[in-house]
Amino acid sequence: MKSIRETEEKVQKPGPKSNKILINKDLLPSKGKYYKTDLYSRKLSAIEMKELSKVTRESVDRVFNSTIASAIDGIELADVQRNDKLWLIYYLRSITYNDIPMKVQGECKSCGKKDWYDYRLMNLDVVYAEKELEKELVLPNGDTLELRFPTIGDEIEIARTKNNPAYIENIDADVMTVASHISSINGEAVSIYEAYTYFARGKGSALDYAKLVSHLKKFAFGARPYAKFLCSCGEYAEAEVPLTSDFFLPEI
Repeated sequence: MKSIRETEEKVQKPGPKSNKILINKDLLPSKGKYYKTDLYSRKLSAIEMKELSKVTRESVDRVFNSTIASAIDGIELADVQRNDKLWLIYYLRSITYNDIPMKVQGECKSCGKKDWYDYRLMNLDVVYAEKELEKELVLPNGDTLELRFPTIGDEIEIARTKNNPAYIENIDADVMTVASHISSINGEAVSIYEAYTYFARGKGSALDYAKLVSHLKKFAFGARPYAKFLCSCGEYAEAEVPLTSDFFLPEI
């Protein structure tokens, strides 16, 4: 794994503006597979960091989305892969503070040893998109789904749908998130809500849903709010890296 400083020196170049950095798309969980253009970033301002330090459960998506929209160039917010979103927040914090370490306590599941470690972006637990998504899936009921990975735009649409008073039923957010991977059913394009009702109203059975979930797991990618460090026993210790106020406004 490379440190963010090594990354900047070796693979990032000045962008179209003096304060822009060309992102090495191979570092993204998606490995840039779904972006046709170059992506640029910049360091966050004091005001942006203050806003991030104050996020709540209710405001987190709004603040994260506005931060990415402002600090990432070369792509519209709605087209950013949803599974790259968390990594981008950790990345922006790292380049803003020149990847200064943050002390976190980790525990090795192999030997049980607890220790303090210096967290840097290179330690973030990331699952990369190593395989191309198999876009066509035939369900046990014989229906054929065309699949894709959802974007932040889809995430926003899901939130809007859940809060729409026109939909009187209680919407299951987890099922709708899975359904957002479906772009068509038997060759007919469907909206996220239509894909959701395919399962919610019984056309797609529990068996069909389980088949879809199992298929998607094989191609999943993303970052977790955890870091991994090499333990003295030779295995890896894991530590939580919570997106708290201290993370965004560290003591320096």
